[in-house]
Amino acid sequence: MRVQDHLTDRPAPTVTPAEDQGRSRAAAVLLVGVGLFLAACSRSSSSPTTTPIGGASTTAPPTTAPITTPTTSGSSATSTTSGPKTNSCATRDLNISIGSPNGTAGAIHYVLTYLNAGTSSCTLFGYPGVSFLAADGSQIGSPAQRTTGVGFSSVALAPGAIVYSGVSVTDPGIPPCSSAGSATRVQVFPPGETHAALVVPAGGIAVCSSPNTPSYRSAIVGPLVSSTP
Repeated sequence: MRVQDHLTDRPAPTVTPAEDQGRSRAAAVLLVGVGLFLAACSRSSSSPTTTPIGGASTTAPPTTAPITTPTTSGSSATSTTSGPKTNSCATRDLNISIGSPNGTAGAIHYVLTYLNAGTSSCTLFGYPGVSFLAADGSQIGSPAQRTTGVGFSSVALAPGAIVYSGVSVTDPGIPPCSSAGSATRVQVFPPGETHAALVVPAGGIAVCSSPNTPSYRSAIVGPLVSSTP
């Protein structure tokens, strides 16, 4: 049956049952597609997933931003120890002198004296470095070697206080020394110091300059002690 279109005076289109059923199916498919699209969008906005080997899907843990601690301009962390501290004696704060020779069989003995001429207390610990210099500044023989088997401890020097160390010089006239030199200055490095003091011995010191054996010791020095060695 045809229905007259009153607005246009044209007959209304005729819809058959088959066409009406096809349109219903298309609308249903469209609704299903929209539902799948909305579900996909919902899943994409949720937490990401990772798929490990084996196919099971696990939810990845949320990412945590690293915590940063702001630093304060001009400040620094330092480690401090409570209680007073005493610094090692510097060469510039010491007046070092050498005493008169004291001869025994095979060696001449001297005493080095260290006076704290500074304004604060300081400490000395261990052995000084001692060598002998000719008038032209060249070193005669080897530096004095340290004694062995001698106990020692740290010694504190108040301003004006003194400590000592002994030096024994082997008589160069006794073999196996083959030649000697005259030291006009003694170079002394206080323990822990890299700057030396030059000490002038009265009358000079005869030191072996050419021993015949490598084990020969031209001089021996002891550690710092609080009383005369």
